[in-house]
Amino acid sequence: MIVIDVVAVVFIVIGALSLLVSGIGVVKLPDVYPRMHAAAQAPTLGVLGTAVGVALAVRTWPTTITVLLVVVLLLGTGPVGSHLLGRAVYRTRRHEPLIVDELGDDDRRAN
Repeated sequence: MIVIDVVAVVFIVIGALSLLVSGIGVVKLPDVYPRMHAAAQAPTLGVLGTAVGVALAVRTWPTTITVLLVVVLLLGTGPVGSHLLGRAVYRTRRHEPLIVDELGDDDRRAN
């Protein structure tokens, strides 16, 4: 086995394990904020590791360009989606008082 193939397998396994742990976290964590954190880790760590591993394993230009596009789009949309989800949860859910409520201060100033 070539060294680059071993590295590709390591990236794919790390990505798959990250996706597995994120999925377990989404199911098992008790509250919406920890679940949201677990769900945000899946695109950034899991898909990134798997995509890099696939690019290293296949080693063709079309695959590398496709993987690069996937990684750029996921790194751009994953954090934005998590932020919007957290903001929606904050606005629609009755929650315990926070020690520092910066979002509430911003919302009060905007209205």
